[in-house]
Amino acid sequence: MLEDPSSDLIALGNALGSHPLRLTLHGEGSCAAKVSDARFLVSVRNVQLSKLGAKELVAVESKKELKALESETEPEETEEGALIKENKPEPSLDASIYAYLFTFEGIRFAAHTQPVEVNQILCSPRARQFSDRRTYYEEIIACGASSVLVPYLDAGLPLGREVKRKILLWRDRHKIAPKLLLLQNHGMIVLGTTCQEVLRTTEMTVKAAQIFTGAAMLGGPVFLTPSNVLQIDSIKE
Repeated sequence: MLEDPSSDLIALGNALGSHPLRLTLHGEGSCAAKVSDARFLVSVRNVQLSKLGAKELVAVESKKELKALESETEPEETEEGALIKENKPEPSLDASIYAYLFTFEGIRFAAHTQPVEVNQILCSPRARQFSDRRTYYEEIIACGASSVLVPYLDAGLPLGREVKRKILLWRDRHKIAPKLLLLQNHGMIVLGTTCQEVLRTTEMTVKAAQIFTGAAMLGGPVFLTPSNVLQIDSIKE
């Protein structure tokens, strides 16, 4: 059993929801924290992260969500489950994604945000470039040598299954867990060991998006070479 992450998760949600970069608006976004191998905490559906509190967190069984990801059909809801939903807030639709992300060693926090600067690119034909290439040093340190790009699908299990499929392909190539998932037309999900790491990577991704878009307007971007990226990515802080 890990330490209770609820206070850190609330602080992360509040920081993301009230960030000057406008990472989320109204009911956008979600965040989650691993409690143990068996369960995790996740923000409730449609919560405003700037107002996230203990009452807006739901404990979710990892095994149940992982089993749903493996299934080819939507899980049937029992009458008891329907009654429980009437009296209890529902977890974010990202719950199945978080269940899978928390199977990676060292990952304890994750957050889904939708910054304008990032979505400008993810809603454009240049999303693949932004995912695969890098423009500056700190982008590589914070976000990794490349990101996982996931095509748009309906939120919930359809998106969760595609996230899992894309990460399996990405890890087969890179042999490590990603730091950043880019969801086409739907924002980004950041993984980290601490809530501070998640916040930092989120901020750096927005900065990278601003640089990418600005460089594109000036005839670029001019990307770092693969050898540049490999050398920087090998640096351990």
